[in-house]
Amino acid sequence: MMQSSEPKSKRPIGVSTIAIVALAGGLLSLYGGASVLAGNATGPFALAIIVVVFGILGLAIGAGFYTGARWAWMAGIIIYIISIGLGIAEIFYGGNVGFVGGIIRILAGIIIPAYLTRRKPKSFFGKGVSSPGR
Repeated sequence: MMQSSEPKSKRPIGVSTIAIVALAGGLLSLYGGASVLAGNATGPFALAIIVVVFGILGLAIGAGFYTGARWAWMAGIIIYIISIGLGIAEIFYGGNVGFVGGIIRILAGIIIPAYLTRRKPKSFFGKGVSSPGR
């Protein structure tokens, strides 16, 4: 167990919000992708597998956001930017449900990384500006 010389800063409300959004999005992605894989919904099989993978990532990142895990900050930025492409694919190939999910995924892919680069979230995740070598 690593101990920090600085106490953990209080979790900003925005970080709590994106943690909940990530967890909910992960659950919905798992449900949607699994529905296609089980034959209970229509959509491309390959897209359903990708959606399930992003669902699992969403759950992990949501938990990381909530706990303030340092890895969650960069992982969240990367995964949510990549998810913009998945959102576009969902709009074109995912039917009505995929269309709505794609719009939500694109918005999250823009808003969450933009928020994570602000001062308070960066500080909460231990990504302050006073790092050596900068």
